[in-house]
Amino acid sequence: MRVLSIDGVDKSGKSSIIKEVFERTNGLVYILDRSPSSWHFFNELLERSKKDTAYKKEYNAKLKDFRKFVDLSVLLHVEEEDWKSRCKEHDEQDLVGDLSFREHQREIARYFQKAQYPNVLKLNTTDLSIDECVDKIMERI
Repeated sequence: MRVLSIDGVDKSGKSSIIKEVFERTNGLVYILDRSPSSWHFFNELLERSKKDTAYKKEYNAKLKDFRKFVDLSVLLHVEEEDWKSRCKEHDEQDLVGDLSFREHQREIARYFQKAQYPNVLKLNTTDLSIDECVDKIMERI
């Protein structure tokens, strides 16, 4: 079984892509909505772990293990105007924490890059349709 993780800000297309990959593969791909780097970002954003050395040691161990079994790590990017439109369409509230949309997206990307996943695909969901994104994912898994 292949393992896929998908990261990006809320409303970047994660759930839509996950659903379509699941359907196209008949559920034969295990898909994670967010990788350890995103979990780490949110823990630090919400100040759950900033000074906890035990947490950081555990995170690094889990990240090392994750790198061994993940087949593809996908990072989604969305343009701000498109993101605002999607939030309005889905009646979603602002992002968690005090960061602006741009800061939020930049920090998710920074944590993702810092994690050094072995096989990475970056997709802009403003420029590409869900089907085009899924086609690119399918080519890589």
